[in-house]
Amino acid sequence: MPPESPTNAPSAKRPFALFALGLATLWLLVGACFKLFLGTPADLPQVIQELPLDLGLTYKLAIGTELVFVALAIGAPRIGWILIAAIYVLFELILWQLVSAGADSCGCFGSKVTIAPSSMMAYDGILLALLLISRPWKGIGPGSNKLLVTVLCAVGFALPFLLSREVTTLPVIEEGEPEDPTAFNRPFMILDIEEWVGELVYDTPLAELLEQDIFELPTEGLWVLWRWDCGHCAAHLEELANNPPAEPFITLVRLKQSTDVDENRAVHVLPTGPTVVEASLPARLDYAIQTPAELRLEGATILSAEEDAGH
Repeated sequence: MPPESPTNAPSAKRPFALFALGLATLWLLVGACFKLFLGTPADLPQVIQELPLDLGLTYKLAIGTELVFVALAIGAPRIGWILIAAIYVLFELILWQLVSAGADSCGCFGSKVTIAPSSMMAYDGILLALLLISRPWKGIGPGSNKLLVTVLCAVGFALPFLLSREVTTLPVIEEGEPEDPTAFNRPFMILDIEEWVGELVYDTPLAELLEQDIFELPTEGLWVLWRWDCGHCAAHLEELANNPPAEPFITLVRLKQSTDVDENRAVHVLPTGPTVVEASLPARLDYAIQTPAELRLEGATILSAEEDAGH
């Protein structure tokens, strides 16, 4: 019997390939779990958000796809390594776009974890390089039972739907329950403001969410939705303060977050004056929206809406 050639060596004799695949798979799993339990659809790259699908569905499909790739990498590495390499190439392309656009965070681990796109590009690039250097196409092991792999894939794909944190109404706080729950596994609401154009502001989710009485807020002018730790919000609000727009009123709506502390405050300058009104949304849930966001109202009707205003 001829000796076994290196090309046909079993996976046990190619530990580096399995190690490289394991690292890349683990990193992908960590990112998927962070998005599943801590992220919101607003963390998805803009190119993914613009797919012709409901944003909440896109979010679930993105996480489910990553978990399926993880399951295949573990249970069927001969196929899984190709998918892992392909998704890392896709990540690199998306991260390059974010670097070119000057984004502050890649959103890969949700809004609670800020990682510069350039840093994430380096991490993913190293893992991809290790995987390719290990030459998994020369043999990486047969994998597990096909039925088990199928079950793992099905469970992975279903998890984002079964553990969905999306809500459409403000959660009710029971008596004695802490008003500001842990940031882990918090519910989120998608504020798709572009869908509100043409509606009365009273008929939007803001009517329920606002901590103030919406009927006491201006029905004319500019509404700006902003976050405490948002660098883009800081620049936009400072511009509005230094160069007030020709609007009858400016309503500043702060989207409160459980993580808001003095140490992470980015917004220090706000428009002021008799035509400026402040309001807020509670920190009881996260809000999936790119801030700063602007609504222009006339007679309580929303005439226009824009996310990530000023960019």
